[in-house]
Amino acid sequence: MTALAPAERSRDGDTSPPGALSKLSFWHGVLAIPEGVRFIAARPASWPAAAVPCLILLLLAVPLAWWAIGDFGPWLSQWLLPEASSWYAESARVAVRWLGSALAAYLGLWLSLLVSPTLSAPALEHLVRVQEAALGAPERPRQGFLFELRCGLEAQLGALAISIPLWVVYWTLSALLPGAVLLLLPLQALPLALSLAWNLLDYPLTLRGVRARQRFALLRQRPAPILGFGLCFAALAWIPGVALLLLPAGVVGATRLAWRLLPDSAAE
Repeated sequence: MTALAPAERSRDGDTSPPGALSKLSFWHGVLAIPEGVRFIAARPASWPAAAVPCLILLLLAVPLAWWAIGDFGPWLSQWLLPEASSWYAESARVAVRWLGSALAAYLGLWLSLLVSPTLSAPALEHLVRVQEAALGAPERPRQGFLFELRCGLEAQLGALAISIPLWVVYWTLSALLPGAVLLLLPLQALPLALSLAWNLLDYPLTLRGVRARQRFALLRQRPAPILGFGLCFAALAWIPGVALLLLPAGVVGATRLAWRLLPDSAAE
């Protein structure tokens, strides 16, 4: 990323130059999510792109729920209980039908939640470009689809490399010290927060061609704002449905944070 004149950096109210690591704190990461919400709310032209994750969820979850109730439940009850010659057999068939329908609809909802962010990538990348333009970021060189795919894959593997050892440590300590669950709660939140922050930052960093080793360097140099960003999103994600609703704001906030984290030469 090349340096910009101070006047260019102030178009979105953020005068911090890229790579201003010494000025970033834990609270800069926490506030990136509200700043993302404010940015989208102030720009009606970005609302259609921000609505895409929820729209895709509806387009996936509603047909799956319809199929679960209308087809899967009746098929399951007929397959398990083909003949019902008594009232209790008929009651069991009805119970199997509705329990099977509910389970299939629930799994369909979770599958839709998992797939929706991936299918929403073009819309989310559009929000990244809108935020970068507002920040006065220079135009990105075209990296090519395969290069972006490689960067994204490296980022996902990096997230696993960070979170899995922390989860292993947490579960090991929980097994050895069953009475210390509350004391170990921060250790449980740490891998979740880092994984969420890493995945949200993946959108702007991949588009800038930032490789996994450079991302690890950013995490080592300034873990506080990245952790604050992830903890804020993780805390809000505990509310059912909020994670997908806030995904566009999270991506915008990640773009703002990445703008301030990246040294000038990171994406060159």
